[in-house]
Amino acid sequence: MAEETFLEGKVALVTGASSGTGVDIARELARCGARVAVHYRHSRAGADEVVAAIHRISGEAKAFRADAAVSDDVRRLVDEVESALGPVSVLVNNAGPFADTAFRTLSERDWDYVMNANLKAAFVASQRVLPGMERLGWGRIVNLGATSGLVRSHSVYGLAKAALLHLTESMAVEFAPHVTVNAVVPSQIASARTDRMPDYKAAAIATTPLKRLVTQPEIAKIVALLCSASFDFVTGRAIILDGGRSLPVFPKLNLAAGLEP
Repeated sequence: MAEETFLEGKVALVTGASSGTGVDIARELARCGARVAVHYRHSRAGADEVVAAIHRISGEAKAFRADAAVSDDVRRLVDEVESALGPVSVLVNNAGPFADTAFRTLSERDWDYVMNANLKAAFVASQRVLPGMERLGWGRIVNLGATSGLVRSHSVYGLAKAALLHLTESMAVEFAPHVTVNAVVPSQIASARTDRMPDYKAAAIATTPLKRLVTQPEIAKIVALLCSASFDFVTGRAIILDGGRSLPVFPKLNLAAGLEP
């Protein structure tokens, strides 16, 4: 990016920022100059680690606890962030617990938890920060999707992520012209968790044209880029980071050789 501190003076709230990809997103936004609200649900230690890492690069950050599956908690989270750091002008809806229990056995409780944390929380948080963004005349909302939303084998999680893309597009239309809303949609992410599943990891890489998995820093850089001036005219879009894995591919037919398919 031409100007690394393009978020200087702005407040960024990253949900689910105490572990996984959220850590890299929080740190990347801090490197770009933002004051970062590091949200966590259980791991205060993880959130404090992220805050400390940001402080080591002379950035500003503070940890905030909330349960993303509880709407009142999400509203309180936004209010506490804005009281402590100032109006949120960058919201990254990253929190999103996974569950792929078959629908025939999925409990209503698990349905509610996954749908609320992945989908409803993004709606509630976006609605809460919108007035402040409009007063500032500038805002960026980035929703973290998943290619699970493009398939039909990931149960309620895939359903929530598919709906999140619809929500992204709808909010982009409604929140314009001062606020852009986009989604970053990774496939399986290279991580310690993936490393513990060598057979699955190998299969995922084998079906990915670029023959590797997306990394957390790569996702974080795209999130930051969507908040830069280079993407001022992009809204309602989903950037899929899957190395080509979700492209619709049909077996090649050697028709030129006159062979039957």
